[in-house]
Amino acid sequence: MLINCKLKPQDPIAAMVAQVNGNSGGVNNIRNGVYVEGSFNFNMSIGNKFEEYPGLKSVGAYGVCDSIENLLEREPMLVEDTKRFFCISLTPVEKSNQSADGGWRWHKWGEYIGSQEPTTEYIYDEPLIDKVYCYHIYEILDGAE
Repeated sequence: MLINCKLKPQDPIAAMVAQVNGNSGGVNNIRNGVYVEGSFNFNMSIGNKFEEYPGLKSVGAYGVCDSIENLLEREPMLVEDTKRFFCISLTPVEKSNQSADGGWRWHKWGEYIGSQEPTTEYIYDEPLIDKVYCYHIYEILDGAE
């Protein structure tokens, strides 16, 4: 089941990484157990005991999706399992924030589970894809508050 986790104050270096990536430096709770953050380092913000690589049936612990709905459709146990507790971080990756020289590449961030069709190595070069999210699923070991 998705639950909100305890949050630590954001690390200043993570905030700078977010800005370099064209994202805001904060952590936003967009729904129960789901956070949008810009630094790819949500693990530094979790105040609970957690497992970074929980064994899941349909998706890896991290990857790339189009939306939270896209991820939850692929792995419904995140909502349905009442004995395990999870939280998810989403980091937006927008083509408009990427450099023409390098930038964000598909193969470095885990399996893509979305419905779009990547055709290039870099998101900057994609003709039809403007935005995706890197996700990471954490299992909260000390349960719901």
